[in-house]
Amino acid sequence: MIPQVYFIALVFGIHIVAVNLGIALSTIIPLLKRKADLTRNERLDGIAKGIFRIYAAIYGIAGVMGTAFTVFLLSFYPEFIGIAGNITLLPFGIAILSILVHFLAIVLYYYGWDSFPRWAHLSSGILLAITAYTIPLGFRLVFAFLNTPAGLKIDGKPYIDAFEALANPTFAPLYLKSIFGAITFGSLFISALSAYRIARERSEESSQIYSTSLRIAVIGTFVMLILGPWYSMSLISTPMKFNNIFRSFGWGLGGVETVDMSWLFLIKIILIAVQIYAILRLMFGNVNFKLSALATTSAAFTILTGEYLNMFSQYPYFLANLPIVADKIPEPWRTVLGRALYLENVSPLANDPTLLSITALGIAILLAAIGYFIYETLIKGE
Repeated sequence: MIPQVYFIALVFGIHIVAVNLGIALSTIIPLLKRKADLTRNERLDGIAKGIFRIYAAIYGIAGVMGTAFTVFLLSFYPEFIGIAGNITLLPFGIAILSILVHFLAIVLYYYGWDSFPRWAHLSSGILLAITAYTIPLGFRLVFAFLNTPAGLKIDGKPYIDAFEALANPTFAPLYLKSIFGAITFGSLFISALSAYRIARERSEESSQIYSTSLRIAVIGTFVMLILGPWYSMSLISTPMKFNNIFRSFGWGLGGVETVDMSWLFLIKIILIAVQIYAILRLMFGNVNFKLSALATTSAAFTILTGEYLNMFSQYPYFLANLPIVADKIPEPWRTVLGRALYLENVSPLANDPTLLSITALGIAILLAAIGYFIYETLIKGE
């Protein structure tokens, strides 16, 4: 694979893990705050606000890496961005508008914590949660389209029919898997955070949060064991990806195969097994921070490997079904899309060794800055 793909994968991987954690925290924090208000529990209110500070920091990391991901796409694949941006304008628009409103909700929720009337603060919390789910809705519509172009219309120029895009066979399992995976990961993160607090100073609030989060994680893990195979089966509509992931296990569909990604799928299965093992130990044992941290870490890497598997299994195409659907696309769009949707068709400047070295140096500086930010905000601050 060309080096530009690895640069994109690195920043996207960090971005997606942070985003998944953010989806869960955007749901959990307003619920904790609401419970604190109803019970007038100041200690619980303080815990909720502390978790919100963590979320604000995580959202900042996600935003920085999302920006880096966008910059890489723009600089490496200007033709793809020009074409794909026009075709998927509606789902991208949903995601971008949701990001803007979500950021507004973060500001309102944080600064209105002790300032707004309770109904107003709760309303901003509801907005925070809703937009956390509409952001991935838009992006998963795009990702499903890049599996197989359901809803692609060509009327003078290509565009996507929103209603047909929703019927994409890979959209529903991909979106639901993303949401439940995020809730599971976030619940495990909260349980690990609570276990750490309990180890330092046992409190009724931390114990309740720990047990509730762990139960939610168990339910989420069970649901993921259903949604994962559903998404895998939906990839039958995208034979190249299905073959690239499963052919080594004897489950191939025949036809196009470009890269063998079965090894990454196997790593993901091992991570899921580790996560289930840790959760079962926690469910039938005492509070254990190390096991909670293991479950959380394995969940984070499960999300990461899942995204990489989804990304790399369609290499070298942005649109996985391109070899199959190309004959159905009239000229000149067949040639234009064939060129724009090819991952190795990078900008000529992007192949310059000096620029690649500068890009690598820039990523190293960015990662070092994020590491220091995490230390100052989340570790030293604690």
